[in-house]
Amino acid sequence: MYGHGLAFGIAGGLSLALLAVVFAILGLTPSLSWIPEVPLLAAAVIVAMAILLVTGHRAYIRTLDVVAAMLAGSLAGAVGGLVGGVSYVVAGKSAVNVVAGLLAGVVGGGFLGWAGAMVARR
Repeated sequence: MYGHGLAFGIAGGLSLALLAVVFAILGLTPSLSWIPEVPLLAAAVIVAMAILLVTGHRAYIRTLDVVAAMLAGSLAGAVGGLVGGVSYVVAGKSAVNVVAGLLAGVVGGGFLGWAGAMVARR
């Protein structure tokens, strides 16, 4: 049962990793500093939240288990947060971003996975 949650978590994590790399390039490349930061950050947060909600929703639909949905969301968030943190380090920022991204991804992903399951449950 949890294998399906892991599969959805990995798929969601890959989507978040791609999103993190794209937004890191757009937001951290000096030659692209003309791009407004607030709309870029807002778009990154909204799209990441949507991916995590859908990940939890899909995992719940497949397994009918809230824990599997939370696990899928946490795993997806962990992968996305880790890649986002590493992207910051590559851009010359502090290594603390790796830990912060990983922890925020796990906690936020678990919560949004749960929320996706609650929507699917209705």
